[in-house]
Amino acid sequence: MIPDLATEPDSPALVDSAGGEVWSYGRLGAAIRVAADLLGRPRKSLVFCLCRNDPATVIAYLAAVEAGHSVMLLDSAVREDVLTDLLARYSPELVLASADPKAGASAIADCGYRTQELRTGGIGWARSEAGGGTLHPDLGVLLPTSGTTGSPKFVRLATSAVSSNARSIATALAIVASDRAVSSLPLHYSYGLSVLNSHLAIGACVVLTDRGPLEQPFWDVVRGHRCTSFAGVPYSYQLLERIGFDRFDLPDLRTMTQAGGKLDDTRVERFHRLMASRGGRFFVMYGQTEATARIAILPADFLPRKLGSAGRAIPGGRLEIEVQGVATDRAAVTGEIVYTGPNVMMGYATGRADLARGDELGGRLHTGDLGYLDEDGCLYISGRTKRISKVSGYRVDLDEVEARLAPNGPTAVVGTDETIVAFCEYGDEDSLGRLRIELSRALSLHYQVIQLRRVDALPRMPSGKVNYAALEALVR
Repeated sequence: MIPDLATEPDSPALVDSAGGEVWSYGRLGAAIRVAADLLGRPRKSLVFCLCRNDPATVIAYLAAVEAGHSVMLLDSAVREDVLTDLLARYSPELVLASADPKAGASAIADCGYRTQELRTGGIGWARSEAGGGTLHPDLGVLLPTSGTTGSPKFVRLATSAVSSNARSIATALAIVASDRAVSSLPLHYSYGLSVLNSHLAIGACVVLTDRGPLEQPFWDVVRGHRCTSFAGVPYSYQLLERIGFDRFDLPDLRTMTQAGGKLDDTRVERFHRLMASRGGRFFVMYGQTEATARIAILPADFLPRKLGSAGRAIPGGRLEIEVQGVATDRAAVTGEIVYTGPNVMMGYATGRADLARGDELGGRLHTGDLGYLDEDGCLYISGRTKRISKVSGYRVDLDEVEARLAPNGPTAVVGTDETIVAFCEYGDEDSLGRLRIELSRALSLHYQVIQLRRVDALPRMPSGKVNYAALEALVR
């Protein structure tokens, strides 16, 4: 069980900012137990949980885990056709969502599910009498792979992996029971879920809101409910700069964390210095959904000395660098980042039959990312093994090109074997033309194989990450 229900019963666990309702640990525990009893079935079942940042979603998710089921977390705004396909592929016995509004109601009804209210926690549910295949006893949570919305591919996580990662994060970030995190990310996204889990695991509080950081009401929630921590992806911090975050009066905000991709060093140092000037902390983190959430965390006091680093392995984990399949203990040698720990996934799933499979990785994850460790064991990420283009006979690291342009503003770079294309949320024809020439010189490539395209907004996934697939389709 993820929440520390041994916490003082009257301590706040959740705050529903929409109505100001507070759920104490005693009340949350009681609601989870009631819902778990109602969800009880003769055998382990698959539960779809259509997520919003509200108490009903949290109770549904935790109750399903408490009942011993496997829970697939999905965006409540999932398209009807995508949900219909997932229902057909995975045949869940139960579908849970906030009772109002009834997310995915048409698709659920069309697939033969009977709907009703669960009589606790504002949860709506749908049941199918036609059960699917057997589920592995260790399987607890299924999360969409990073960057997918319509893909049927999910990460299979053991319940123990989720609990282990939550406690490791809480330890590394020094989260205490008096902390209050704002739900600045979706709960179906591994980073957003880890914020919830890591705070509930040690008796802290999470303030739930579906508002976004670009909306003034979001910051009213942060200020009004005295939130102490904020979590964001690189794009979040780019937006905060645009809206003048450094002028915000947020006296209780002590911790800011960043993951979900590399934030350029200039902004890392800027937010570190801002938080330090207010007596707070700024943490850079590295993770993958395939490792539940976090893999490495850079202690706040390592900045700016370790600027550019993603930090050390979380408690209980280990980082290695492999060069041509062989691990090296030499510092500053670049190779594939390999992580070992109890939070590594069991494997992937693309359909119901995959849910019966056991652990296929043995706690060891080849991340597909390139990087190196320094003499202190701090990780530096240099790119991805698959984010490489070979243009005019030269291998071009697309992440490196993106990092070169990022100080100018939000940028996403994709490439083929013929061209490198940078999509930019800034610049006019003249300034982009100058950047194009500068980039061609830096890469030793002819300027004709490089394009810089101005866009009003980069396409993004619900998690805030860039939708590279959509950009690649534009290039094609």
